[in-house]
Amino acid sequence: MGILGRISVIFIAVLAWYIAVRLNSTPPLPYIDPDPWWGLGEPKKSDSKIRPFKIDIPAKDVQDLQARLAQAPRLAPSLEGVNFTYGMDSTTMAVILKYWRDSYDWKKRETKLNAYPHFKTRIEGLDIHFMRASPPAGSGKTVRPLLLLHGWPGSFVEFMGILPLLTTPRADSEVVFDVICPSLPGYGFSEAAAKPGMNTLAMAQIMTKLMKRIGFEKFYVQGGDWGSGIAHDIATAFPDTLYGIHVNMVMAMTLGAQAKLMLGAFLPSGTVMDPKLEEKWYPLLTFYGITLREMGYAHLHATKPDTVGVALNSSPQGLAAYILEKFSTWTDMKYLNQKNGGLLDPDFPISLDAMLDNICVYWFTGSITSSMRLYSEFFGASSPAITMFNIPTTVPAGLAGFGNDLAVIPENLAAHKFHNIITYTNPEIGGHFAAMEVPKILADDIFIYVNIVERQMKEEQLQKTKKS
Repeated sequence: MGILGRISVIFIAVLAWYIAVRLNSTPPLPYIDPDPWWGLGEPKKSDSKIRPFKIDIPAKDVQDLQARLAQAPRLAPSLEGVNFTYGMDSTTMAVILKYWRDSYDWKKRETKLNAYPHFKTRIEGLDIHFMRASPPAGSGKTVRPLLLLHGWPGSFVEFMGILPLLTTPRADSEVVFDVICPSLPGYGFSEAAAKPGMNTLAMAQIMTKLMKRIGFEKFYVQGGDWGSGIAHDIATAFPDTLYGIHVNMVMAMTLGAQAKLMLGAFLPSGTVMDPKLEEKWYPLLTFYGITLREMGYAHLHATKPDTVGVALNSSPQGLAAYILEKFSTWTDMKYLNQKNGGLLDPDFPISLDAMLDNICVYWFTGSITSSMRLYSEFFGASSPAITMFNIPTTVPAGLAGFGNDLAVIPENLAAHKFHNIITYTNPEIGGHFAAMEVPKILADDIFIYVNIVERQMKEEQLQKTKKS
């Protein structure tokens, strides 16, 4: 072998060694300011009281919404035969707006949202809203606190249908839940940060402080979308606060997992992942093409959220179109090719009233702009997201990849992040908004996972007792 050959072999060996070390190295946890101030101006002494809160939108705000809805919408005619591939269909939008204007009753829906007690408390300079649903007393079950975290374009409204299922004692479970549903900072009735940097890690710290203030030193956490990302960060940065983490959207794709994903494009079927999941990923060109088509909004949010926020915060029609289009496509991609995006179908898995409840929360709180800023904070140059993704956690994990969600991470790739996977399931039905679409399936998945964790904890405690 000549000198150039030897140099090439050495170079390839060094490169392979570097890649192997890089893929298997664990970065240190980013610095987390234990007491930041996200409110206006300089830090002030905060009131740590938990205050009762009731959703009670002033009559003038409801009348203002009605007046805006009464204005004839300026809807551009849709192209022939495109269905939802260009976004919201104008004919469908006209029907929905008529229903919102003439039939939907916010005050009745407000009463429904107030069925559970609501509260606010001040943390790190911000008023944080949460709803609490507790089980009946005297059930004889172990009561565990469960933090439920929503995402975008959702809100605490996502969980109205699943709360009774989680707080009602069941014969097949030794556990029942005391559920805390917050509004994320900058969403709904929680105050928005006045300073940049409110990313998922910052929210994770606020959520752990919230649970501690309520009286829970340790709890379970569950989330999808951004709620999943925040739950990831709680498990990574504050593992001692958790009994376990359950998510219905795995966000953490470590460098090692991404390398495997790429290799899977060239290796025989079944080498990298369960063959039944391969059609969701391969060919990669198709997957990334769909991603580019569906994620344009995320690029906008991550770069100039305040600009589009002006339009969405000024027009309820525009806000509804923007959010409803996501509910259509993210529930099931098949709705792209239906004239009404599925939204007006009698078997669409989420009721129009529930979706309008969610939109009204954004509208009445004026929170669409601040909610979109989370993308900018997450994808920004100073974001700790990639570092947090690549720090593994041993917190017991329950992972559910619903069949119609935007992406379903295979268990072996998720295992690069989660080193203690208790349950991994792929329900065939249900999409991105699982708590609204298939609340029973999601609740059953949570109960199965938690009961396994509880049995393991009892066994570990029994072994410790025997040793002592």
